[in-house]
Amino acid sequence: MRRLVVLLALPIAASCDVKPAGRVCSIAPPVADFRLVAVGTEFHDSLGRTVFLRGVDAGGRSKFAPYVPFDFGSDFAGSLAKYMDRAAGWGVDVMRVPFTWAAIEPLQGQDDAQWLAHYDAIIDAAWARGIWSVIDFHQDVYSESYCGDGFPSWTLTNAPAPHHDCPQWQFEYFNDDGVKSAFDAFWAPSSPVMTAYVAMWDRMVARYKDKPGVLGFEPINEPGWGTADPNVFSAGTLSAFYTQMVAHMRGLAPSSLVFVDPVGLDGISQTTSLARPPGDGVVFAPHFYPLTNNPDALLDDMTKWRDVGTTWNAPTFVGEFGASHDLDSTLPLMRGVFDSLDALGMSGTEWEYSVASEAWNSETDGLVAADGTEYPVAQAVIRPFARAVAGSSIAGGFDTATGAFSLSFTPSSNVTVISLPSRAYPSGFDVSLAGGCYDTTSAPGQMLVQPDPGATHVTLVITPR
Repeated sequence: MRRLVVLLALPIAASCDVKPAGRVCSIAPPVADFRLVAVGTEFHDSLGRTVFLRGVDAGGRSKFAPYVPFDFGSDFAGSLAKYMDRAAGWGVDVMRVPFTWAAIEPLQGQDDAQWLAHYDAIIDAAWARGIWSVIDFHQDVYSESYCGDGFPSWTLTNAPAPHHDCPQWQFEYFNDDGVKSAFDAFWAPSSPVMTAYVAMWDRMVARYKDKPGVLGFEPINEPGWGTADPNVFSAGTLSAFYTQMVAHMRGLAPSSLVFVDPVGLDGISQTTSLARPPGDGVVFAPHFYPLTNNPDALLDDMTKWRDVGTTWNAPTFVGEFGASHDLDSTLPLMRGVFDSLDALGMSGTEWEYSVASEAWNSETDGLVAADGTEYPVAQAVIRPFARAVAGSSIAGGFDTATGAFSLSFTPSSNVTVISLPSRAYPSGFDVSLAGGCYDTTSAPGQMLVQPDPGATHVTLVITPR
């Protein structure tokens, strides 16, 4: 069955023009704690509702100084407000928010207070708009010294000068002996870099474990394997690392989730040798970059990741999927990925959302141009979805061909919330609802659904005019 989501209060633009149908009523927006828990393969909120996460990565501009996802000049607060308002207008409920160790601790032993204040503000601005955050330590080919991002240069001996002008940067995992050596040193027993890395994470966990809106922590993005065989590395070194980090992070922050990311190569094949770390609060967080641009193949490919989550008995959160905004095939491809998330009951964030005059390593996966103009692919993100569903036997999704959204479930007594961005239905919409009543005015950008007393089934259909 397709699982879907109930929303917390997500203020998004103005409500759409609605033609009353079914039974309209006044519903108080539900109040839940910001934390989510992993219950089997699902996310649940504090009201016991099943939650699905749909969002974007605060992406490539965060990889180089000043390490935030938008250009801001002298007006950080104003630029941040515009950035988050746009995301809220899309209707998303989650951001994966990258940070680099180089941003936090550019000099060993000296954290950058100004950068941390900016990161605080990003997290706070997201939650002010009802958008959760995943705190992601992001690295690519280890460091800016190798035309990547992530680890500070002081973790290297004779570090090359930093740069980000390598469109084929991915091949450095295979071809750059410096990258391989750096990862070998990081993963080595008694590594001083590992010791400093864990200390960095301890500070980040202490700072953000109780910050409203923060779901949890992703120890490392697309970990590199050095000179090892990637599959052997995943099954051995990386699995042992996550076993230790999950236990360590959950010990420091028992209410926070830990997002476990396989090596980047696994995002191409949709297979992994990574073992599930023991314990509660684990989220399987793979990436999805299939070799085909055929939308019809997406569901089968995404099912492979769903099946890993099922085997792990953990929620699956696809932390990255994306393609060049220059390709005509990208919009239908990304719509197909979101369709697959609906169909398989998974969560995920699209790569990437930056507003920047300079693209990291000339990448073209962004949703928005430097002047704020949206590329056509941004339309894939603007879709209704169930953010939190109070009930079971959940089915439905958004039909990109017709613009119709459907949801059915066996209700409990609480309120179900659908994210309903006004931009998804610019000419308004019609509603068919059986087994309950709905409210589109109490929480702008949302539809609230209250089941009728004694109802055994709720069926909702929203269609564009």
